[in-house]
Amino acid sequence: IRVSGTPSLQPKNGETMKSEPGSKFCLHVVIFLALTFCFGLLPPCGLTEKGMKILGVFVGMLYGWTFISFSWPSMICLVALGFTGYATPTAVIAEAFSNAAVLFTIFVLVFTAYCNESGLNAVLAKWFLSRSVFAGRPWLFTASVLFGSLVISFLIDPVPVVFLLSGILYTIFDDIGMERGEKYPAYLLAGVCIIACISFVCKPWAGQNLPGIIALAKISGGTAVIDNVTLILVAAPACVASVLLYVLAIRFIFRPDVGKLANLSPEYLAKLRSGLRLGRKEGIAALALTVFLALMLLPNLLPAGSGAAEFLGQFTMTVAIVLILGLLSVVRLDGRPVFDYQACAHGINWNVVWMLACSMPVSSAMSSPDAGLAPLINNMLGSLFSGGNFILVMIFFLICVNVATQFAHNVTIILVAVPIIWNLCQSTGLDAEAFSLLVFLAAGVSFATPAASTIGALSFANGEWIGMRRAFEAGIVGNIIGLFCIIAISLPLVLLVVGI
Repeated sequence: IRVSGTPSLQPKNGETMKSEPGSKFCLHVVIFLALTFCFGLLPPCGLTEKGMKILGVFVGMLYGWTFISFSWPSMICLVALGFTGYATPTAVIAEAFSNAAVLFTIFVLVFTAYCNESGLNAVLAKWFLSRSVFAGRPWLFTASVLFGSLVISFLIDPVPVVFLLSGILYTIFDDIGMERGEKYPAYLLAGVCIIACISFVCKPWAGQNLPGIIALAKISGGTAVIDNVTLILVAAPACVASVLLYVLAIRFIFRPDVGKLANLSPEYLAKLRSGLRLGRKEGIAALALTVFLALMLLPNLLPAGSGAAEFLGQFTMTVAIVLILGLLSVVRLDGRPVFDYQACAHGINWNVVWMLACSMPVSSAMSSPDAGLAPLINNMLGSLFSGGNFILVMIFFLICVNVATQFAHNVTIILVAVPIIWNLCQSTGLDAEAFSLLVFLAAGVSFATPAASTIGALSFANGEWIGMRRAFEAGIVGNIIGLFCIIAISLPLVLLVVGI
């Protein structure tokens, strides 16, 4: 994510996540290879033989990411997946790098590097940091950053928001003297990823919500339909509460030193404001950023089905960013192009790219019918409902869905859970819309592991600023906070608005 100075997501010592004795590193490599290639030889435990091999690749991937690195373990896992019977090695690698999220990540990293090279990030960082309201109020600054992540991610896609906000924060940290490895930058940057991921919870048109809504309407024959307003009304308060509780978690659980923020004086902030100026170079970058955000936002604001909405809807994230970079290459300033791809290519962090590229086909393989995961989850979740207090059973079901999503894609879990919910509601008289809505939300706040969420996983890849241990700490605490808010806030709202 880092776009100025040394690459942020690259471990300082190259491939390994941290400096380790050679024997310890070799042990991690042996364990990684054993899990990846030998796990499938174990007797199937509810999965198919192919499913066990795929599960071995999945477990090996998580182990490699946690204890070794992101790049070369991802390469090995992609090749290993090609020998499980899921697809050929060539097809697996093609699937990995043809994924829209991977392609977009490559281009948005370059665009973020351009925003930094142009000086736009510095101007935005100093403008935000110099607000007089932040003088002596580090936690107001923290809450503002995280609320900004929530709101902007709700309006557009969270992935570019994470990269762009992180680039601005890096400049702010450099400006106030905060260094890599300090606790405050680590937990704030992890929080940006977590809160951006939480924004999916209250977006009916994205994430796990849309497939779930479609699946419920299909299995019910169109009688059970969750409307957008109801979902947003139920989910938004829980999302806002999650931001506030995560700020409190940083302050009272992680307890970082915020002295460098607390000592920002009104005089210093006034000096920052006086030096702010948007030159021609920064202005062109600001215009490019505005156009990109508009292309992402307008299709959601224009009337559905209108000609303008349909035209702008063709500008997916990847298409929009490629078009903007192409146009920037044409624009000249003082006889030189304002954007030089080669000059900004250093912004491509291959740890992030390989992590995303590997997670996509492995997740698809875990979700494939041949793996046998869906029937296993079906039996496990279905067996939960054998009587008892329906509220307590429902809460336990939400927890199980959240835990299961830590190891399998949330859409997979949702598509398995919807038929169980529908059949259960038919036999017990519970409201399928209300129950399903809560399950969708519970699956959306899963980001305690690198495999739980593509967006949340970006914090695990940020080895220089965050680190694996702090990424797990932030992810687990954020996950608990999100699930607690769903149960404590969204559940009562569902009872009030929809009924059960």
